[in-house]
Amino acid sequence: MQLGIGYLPRRTGPHIWQQFDIAEIRDDLAHVAELGFDAVRIPLFWPDFQPAIDRINPKALDAFGRFLDAATDHNLAVQAGLWTGIWDGALWWPDWGLTPAPLPPHWPVLVNDQWLRWGRIRHPFSDSRMLAARGLLVQELLGYYAQHPALQQIEAMPGFGRLAAAADRARVLDWVAETVAMLGENAPRMSIVFLQAFDSLERANAIWPTDIIEAGGEAALSIATFASDRRRLPLNARWIAFALDLASALAERPLALYLAGLPTAPEGEASQAHDGVFFANEEEAAVHLARVIHIARQRQCPALWLWRWADIPEERWNIPPYDRPGWRRHTGLLHADGSEKKLVAALRESVDTPTLPRLELDPEAYRADPQQQLSALWYEYQAAVQEG
Repeated sequence: MQLGIGYLPRRTGPHIWQQFDIAEIRDDLAHVAELGFDAVRIPLFWPDFQPAIDRINPKALDAFGRFLDAATDHNLAVQAGLWTGIWDGALWWPDWGLTPAPLPPHWPVLVNDQWLRWGRIRHPFSDSRMLAARGLLVQELLGYYAQHPALQQIEAMPGFGRLAAAADRARVLDWVAETVAMLGENAPRMSIVFLQAFDSLERANAIWPTDIIEAGGEAALSIATFASDRRRLPLNARWIAFALDLASALAERPLALYLAGLPTAPEGEASQAHDGVFFANEEEAAVHLARVIHIARQRQCPALWLWRWADIPEERWNIPPYDRPGWRRHTGLLHADGSEKKLVAALRESVDTPTLPRLELDPEAYRADPQQQLSALWYEYQAAVQEG
């Protein structure tokens, strides 16, 4: 099982491509490799790489090449998030991808490092302007780096699952097929990942994992580890196993698992809940992470990806998106000063983890009525765990 982590540098953070610091990156990647990771997931923020609809930023392209070289030096594979997209709970969007509207945006949107207060994004799956723009970036980026040994996966539009939920299903499926064909033509050896949040699989008109697989892409699952939006189950390993089994059954194969955020309480403090978000103390977080690693291996996940490399330094707390809410600041594997959190122990140690039963379901019946099926399956699964 490949073990990867979402990466942004501790100091420059999401300004990595604007304030590229290769020394900082090399130090971080050395530490990443030392902890036993095989891969890093890095966002290619769309405005940084394509500041105008018809222009690519050569400095960002050069910086990405240097990043790939550094990853190679530390034997780390790279998954690049193309057309990013949603990252750290915000949608980072180019200013040329907006349409004027006297309405607040649907999502928390960042444009030129500021929250968008009024306006709408041009939808990436259907707007002709956005569809034309994606091709230019693919040609330029992969024209340079398609053969780079470190670049092994492209994640097509981080936030894909949530953006797809707000679009016409048929149009999204066309976009997936077109994207796979385009990327395959420019980088035949590359695998193309489409990340879906679990809650996107609770709708009858969902984009199903088999839809992505049939188009030639790789479906992957994102699960929020700190709570379920409906069940409020912080650090519940059985929920992770259940959700992974359900999504894998719908895909008809094991899926890569992406853990979406595990905020931690200040060092030495007890676990606590604020505004619907659970902040785990580091010891509890370590036990939970070790259990999830065990579940992922037991379920034969091809890859397990952890949330992010380091907490956000306090001097960046007034800069979007870290000015709201507080959970975005505290989801790192490291503290903001670079010291390791106690949950790093989960990477080195195993814990006594009971073997959880496998979920069995009829994919066709589930797709016909996801909400009803989900509630019934979750009830039955909990009963099976108790009996076991």
